[in-house]
Amino acid sequence: MNTNITFLNIVAEYCNTPADEITNDMRFIEDLGFSSLDFMTFLGDLEDTFDVEIDEDEIINIHTIEDAIKYLDNLTSSSASV
Repeated sequence: MNTNITFLNIVAEYCNTPADEITNDMRFIEDLGFSSLDFMTFLGDLEDTFDVEIDEDEIINIHTIEDAIKYLDNLTSSSASV
């Protein structure tokens, strides 16, 4: 499974932007129109899809697509090494 493609497809489900037009510097709320409820539901979808647990204390640090991808990459690489 290509993590980035899967991730972008999940993002696209929550906004009116096709996955291939989403860039790393886009912000979830300001640029993609996520509500806070959308964002929390989105994070739950990421947890289910990638079998990871997102730390609630880290959520405040996720503002852009790049932030989320880096965080997710870190989680999935940590999970793989366990």
